[in-house]
Formats: sequence, C-alpha cells, structure tokens
Amino acid sequence: MERAAELFAERGIAATTVDEVLAAAGAGKGQFYHYFRGRDELAAAAVGYRCAQTVAGLTQALGGVSSLAGLEQALAGFVAGFEQTGMPGCPIGTLAAEVGGRNEAARLETAAGFDAWERLFADALQRMRQRGELRSDASPTILATGLLASIEGGMMLSQARKDMASLRVAVEAGLGQVRGSLT
Repeated sequence: MERAAELFAERGIAATTVDEVLAAAGAGKGQFYHYFRGRDELAAAAVGYRCAQTVAGLTQALGGVSSLAGLEQALAGFVAGFEQTGMPGCPIGTLAAEVGGRNEAARLETAAGFDAWERLFADALQRMRQRGELRSDASPTILATGLLASIEGGMMLSQARKDMASLRVAVEAGLGQVRGSLT
C-alpha cells in the first residue's frame, strides 16, 4: 500500500498499473489478492493512507495553534513547503479530483481527509476564540471552511500557473476573513 500511495502520488492512479505497484513493492499477485479484491480497493486504501500522512503533518503544524500569529506562521510554513516541493498540487485535492466519479471508497477517503484538515483549522480558531482573540459570534467552523477553500483553490491555481502568487493571495484572503472576526 505504501508503494501504491507513492506511485499514485507521482504518476496518478489511472496511469499506474497493479503490476507496477507489485514490482515496486516486491510482491506477487497472490499477496495482492490476499489483501485486496481488486485495483479499486487498493486505490481506496492507498488514498486513505496518503490522506492520513497528510493530516498527520497538518496536525503537527496546526495542532497547537491558538493565536493569529501562530496560524500565520503555520500557513507561511505550509506555503514555503508547497513551493519547495515544486508546487505539486494538494496531496488530498489532487487525489480527490482523480477519484471523484470513479471510485466511491477512495472519494470518501479524500472527503475524510478534507474534513480532518478543516477540523484542525476549526479547532485552532476555537482556541483563538477561547483566548478572546476571535469574537464570540464568529463561527470557527465557517471560517475554517473558507480558509480551507481559499488554500485549496490557491494550490490548484499555483500548480496550473507554476506561480506561487495565487497561493499567497489565497492564504491572505483566507486570513483576511479570520482577521475580520478578531476582537
């Protein structure tokens, strides 16, 4: 599954064969069919694995954020990491676009990944509200959705344009919504 996740991230799910995954993993078809009923099941498991890896990294970056300064710092690190890796696209969003209408189990894995990411933002914003930095009438959940949507769109535009400006603008727009809800 790890090799499948790596190959799917590099080449895309549709462009990667089961035989290529098995060769990379040093496994045979018997082993494959012991664990998976077919290619779609492998894809769903690999997508879930990749989303869990991504969420673990995001949890490390956002799990302790409780201030606007902390959120800005975490997002600056995220933008820098995206640029350093060559703007490959969102690790969850790229998979979501590929599996959306083809593999329901894999689509559900990407939706769960986005839900977890959004929850991390909402939790950070809730901590900001508890500290009195965010207005009591501000909805951490709504702000988190807006922030995630801004970042996701910015990554897609930056990837397509091969220009970091779109992601930077998107992050600033998302943070602008948060700043508008400060006390």
